[in-house]
Formats: sequence, C-alpha cells, structure tokens
Amino acid sequence: MSTFISYLSHPIAEAMPVYGGKADLGLICVKNIVQGDSCNTWRFCLENHWGTHVDCPAHFFVKGQKVTDYPSDFWLFRKPQVIQVEAKAGQIITKDDFSNNLDPETDLILFQSGWWKFRGEETYSKHNPGLHPDLGLWMRREFPAVRAIGMDWISIASFESRDMGRKAHRTFLNPEGVGHPIVLIEDMNFSSDLDDLKEVWVVPLMVQEIDSAPCTVIGVFDD
Repeated sequence: MSTFISYLSHPIAEAMPVYGGKADLGLICVKNIVQGDSCNTWRFCLENHWGTHVDCPAHFFVKGQKVTDYPSDFWLFRKPQVIQVEAKAGQIITKDDFSNNLDPETDLILFQSGWWKFRGEETYSKHNPGLHPDLGLWMRREFPAVRAIGMDWISIASFESRDMGRKAHRTFLNPEGVGHPIVLIEDMNFSSDLDDLKEVWVVPLMVQEIDSAPCTVIGVFDD
C-alpha cells in the first residue's frame, strides 16, 4: 500500500492568531538580492507559544521537562487516533463529549473539531473551546500509552475560562502526577482528511532552555 504525506501544522506567518489576540513577527529583511546583496536574509521575533507548538511540562512546572529534554524518537507517533468533537464557542470538553472508544495502544490523540476553519477570525483566539482538567487525569490513569494530544484550536485553555485552562494544563503536564506527563500540541491544521492517518511526526524547534517550542507536524497517510 502506498502512502502520502501532508502537513498537520500551520506555517509561521508575519501576522497570525495567538491565544487571546494576534501576533506580529516583525519581519525585517536584512539582506536582499534585488538591492544588490549577495543573498537573502531575514530576521524575525517569535515567541515559543505562537503558531502550531508543543507545550512541555516546563511550561507550568519548574522541574518539568523542557522541549530539548525529550529524545528524538519521542516525537514519532505510530498509533495516532483521531477523535471527532462537536465543539461550541467557549465549550469545555469532557470525555462525555466524544463517542469514540480510545484504543489502549494509542500514543497520540488528535481532537478534530473543525475550529481550524475559524483561524484568522477573532473567535479563534478569544472564544475557543477548551479541555476539562479531569480529562487529563483520566487519560493519564486509564491510557498510559498516550504521550501527546493535539487539537485544531488555539489552546487546551478556553480563553473564556482561563483559570480552568491553567488547571487543565497542569493535569496533563504535571511531572509528579499519575503515570507520565502528556505533551500538548496546540493550534494544529486539520484541513486534510484524517481518515487514513497512519503516523505523525512532530518536529519542534530545538532551542535550549525554553520550556516549549513551535513545531512542524507531518502526517503520514495510507493512500
């Protein structure tokens, strides 16, 4: 059986949505061939939670793992499972909001809601759905093979329920909780048909000392 590959992440753009608003990269052209320089070179400023990115435990915990603490094979997921959710603006999603039975061997859960279609609109940044803190506790206790979850909205924290969102981050990322922390992949691009998803490759920007990082995510599909 043949395979094809598709991006599951959004490209970094000069202006893009971030949690609660918009961000500007501040792109500066340092060298320009058209103006007589020998090459093209650009400078920009990028925060580590802009665009498609991974949240690692150090995002909320002093002793949590940073993005560079993970071995390279951690970021290859061979048993992804897509969960369909019907998410409304500001909704806090619980395990009762999806009907899929989770495969006990699943290593990556992807919540597909269709919210990526609102990317660029204010509602995407300020009225996004979120995940309930109990969902993290349940997954860590009942599905120890899960290493990461991803979603097609801006953050697991609903901007309308930020305190609950911080609690949700902590339940997934706590290095001293039940089982092991579950890394979060936020602001993903699910415009592709995910029915035949076979593997997922996550490639974070490897910068020492920072807690989390923007990433490129690639899906491998059966053709």
